[in-house]
Amino acid sequence: MKISTIIFSVILVSSLVILSGAAQCPQSNQTATNTAGLETSFVKDAPPVSVVVGNEFPIYADILNKGGEFINAGTAKFYLGGLGPNFEGVKLTLTNDKTLAKESVFADQLTFAEKAKYTFPLQEMTVVPIILTSCYSYGGRAQATLCITGSNESKVCQLSGEKLTASTAGPMQIANINEQLLKDKLVLTFDITNEGTGEVFLPDTDCDKLETHDFTETSKQGKVNVKITSRDNFNCKLISAGSQISGMEGISPVGKVICENDISNQDYSSPMTIEIQYKYRDSISYNLNVIPA
Repeated sequence: MKISTIIFSVILVSSLVILSGAAQCPQSNQTATNTAGLETSFVKDAPPVSVVVGNEFPIYADILNKGGEFINAGTAKFYLGGLGPNFEGVKLTLTNDKTLAKESVFADQLTFAEKAKYTFPLQEMTVVPIILTSCYSYGGRAQATLCITGSNESKVCQLSGEKLTASTAGPMQIANINEQLLKDKLVLTFDITNEGTGEVFLPDTDCDKLETHDFTETSKQGKVNVKITSRDNFNCKLISAGSQISGMEGISPVGKVICENDISNQDYSSPMTIEIQYKYRDSISYNLNVIPA
């Protein structure tokens, strides 16, 4: 076979592979937003898989802020649960002693115990489920570009389609920002969604009281503070509650929000920022095997 024929065959096969891949995996111009916030994990062998009654062992946890918000020193709380009175030398509550940088790649470490010990005598092995709970203040922003118009055929911008242009990384997200003309109103809708693995609460929630299942604090679950900033004064209401957000700012349950404005005779595009603030609570668990001495 001639060299030219071989080269042509290779090029042909490569082109077919590329075209096939392009047909099966279409490329998207949108970049997925990171939905992680503060992540926690137990350090390897601290605690170990198994411990013997009366023997000392460490308990360390790594905390990594993968979202787009700083967490100020002393504002995040960490609770170690499930241990009970049979453990000695363990701190059950800690805070972050320094500010946790946003979108960090290096973890900070918490020391719950350097010489923990299980003291109750056992006749057979028992499994102790250790639960590590984090509770911290967080927030996020979404940027959108709206089409302010009184016509479905705007010459400046497109009325239909997703309006989101940028979003802060974090477990709570603003999504599905859309607008449409309904009678004499320009209507904007968006969703507040929980994309993380934990629970969301109002930003003034007390983490310590929440840990004790205080009813006043637990009743704040599923809600965030929302603030909308725009050149145009939209009148917003909460679909699930049917109430108004005073001055484009207030408390919103997780879910859909609808805002409306009188149709404008002008035709222009306008930026909008939607900001949310909240407390976020998440937990991980670890099974510790305790062996009789």
